[in-house]
Formats: sequence, C-alpha cells, structure tokens
Amino acid sequence: MPTILVIDDDHSIRHAIQALLRKNGYEVVLASDGAAGLKLIGSARFDAVIVDMFMDGMDGLATIRELKKCDPKMPFVAMSGFPFTDPRNSVPDFLGMAVRLGAVAALQKPCRVFELLNAVQKCIAARERDSESEGDHEDMVEMAPDFERPRRTS
Repeated sequence: MPTILVIDDDHSIRHAIQALLRKNGYEVVLASDGAAGLKLIGSARFDAVIVDMFMDGMDGLATIRELKKCDPKMPFVAMSGFPFTDPRNSVPDFLGMAVRLGAVAALQKPCRVFELLNAVQKCIAARERDSESEGDHEDMVEMAPDFERPRRTS
C-alpha cells in the first residue's frame, strides 16, 4: 500500500486529505508543519508528499528544498489556498515556483477530489519508475561480479 506524507498546518485540511486518501487505499502520515514533516522523512519510506505552500515556521518552498536534499527523487504535490489567478495580485506565483522545483502537480485549495487523486497517482507512478530504474542498475551490478559494487553517496 503506497504511503503518502501530508504536510499542512491546517488541521481540517490535513484530516480531510487523510480521509480521502485512506478511502482510496493509501496509508497516510500527517505533519503539522515543514519541520515535523522533514523529521518524518527519515523514519519511513514515503511514496509521495503533499506540501502546503503557506505554513507558519518553515514555509512550503523551504520544506520542498529540504525535502529534495533528503530525497532528490521524492515526488511531491504543492497545494495552496492563496488565489494566484488574480493578475492584479503582485505576490509571486509560489505554486509556479514549486513546479520549477519539481512538483508533479500544483493545486489550488480547494481542489477537486479527482485532481488530488490524479496528482497522487502521478507521484506514485513516478516513484515506481525511479524504483524500477534503480533496480535495473542494481541488477546490472549483480551480474558483473568482477567489479566492486559502487557506493551510494546519498
């Protein structure tokens, strides 16, 4: 069963996402802020992370940057309730920034159920592709016993 980490400072949002994902067959772990979410990254294998962009303490962009340091291939979905579609708004496009940092999807809250489920499924597919490509490399190393196994630096 795929495991999803949800990092959002809004209790209601966290638990609504948890209920939706569990109903659709996912294991869900919750974190109330970026620092708490990053502490969890090393404790379990997550297949995807959902990150709120605006949180107290460590915001979503900082959380994503640190997440990528811990696991550069971790697929993630960025979410925000801030309305970026208003051209009169001079605030930077934080969801766009998250996409440039590698977000599989950037969703505006409230999003539609199918949008969130589709984004999570894309994350799962990306994680599986990465795992398969790593497995292929490991198999090739196993088939060449004359060479020392390369050491991983990450």
